[in-house]
Amino acid sequence: MSRDRTLPTDFWTWEAVIDCSVTARLLFLGLWNFADDHGVQPLRPRTIRMQVFPGDAIDEETIRALIDELVARGLVRIFTVEEQDYLSVIHWEQVQRVGRRARHRYPADPAKPVPVEPTAPPPFQPAARDAADGVRVSSRWRKAIRHNLGRFWPGGPPTDLERWMARWLVDGYDLQRDVLPAIEAVWRAASADGKPLSGLQAVSDHLATHSSAQVGGSVACDPLAAGGEREGPVAGSAMGG
Repeated sequence: MSRDRTLPTDFWTWEAVIDCSVTARLLFLGLWNFADDHGVQPLRPRTIRMQVFPGDAIDEETIRALIDELVARGLVRIFTVEEQDYLSVIHWEQVQRVGRRARHRYPADPAKPVPVEPTAPPPFQPAARDAADGVRVSSRWRKAIRHNLGRFWPGGPPTDLERWMARWLVDGYDLQRDVLPAIEAVWRAASADGKPLSGLQAVSDHLATHSSAQVGGSVACDPLAAGGEREGPVAGSAMGG
């Protein structure tokens, strides 16, 4: 089946085209109409003669000679698949638009690179929520920790204090036995080294290595705990202070 094809305006000044005979140029354009969407068609001189020169006194030998001329000029390529010869228009993709729906009616030219199909992005996966998300810190915890940080932390408590308090609750630390001593220990260590306190990560690290309250990993937390009635671990967890 023939197809309408694009003819670039600079076609007539291509060096390879200029070097061809007039009849070879016409044949070259005719091949475009009868090639598949990737510029390939069977090399059958009789069929090509009937397609491009149906009313001209040109025999099949002449057609084959014209094809060889196009090959010599670097305009078409001949390749063989299962004992059948095929013609491939070189630089087809630079002249014709090859869309996503372009079909291979004939075998692909092995000399041309295989197009890489775009891969679909992975499905969106919402970020996993931190275990401390939704945990409410009681006023007792908040007041005691802020008071201690006010003593030791220059400039007042860090802005991410609420997140750290919720994290300590989830991890099962006790306010009086673990958290408040850890804050003071970190401050004393920093003062001895002459280093400023930059954040609460140091407190969390100290808790992880010095606390005896957390055994066997994180303790389940009641996300509805508020106002000092219940805080952090569910009933049954040992919480002092």
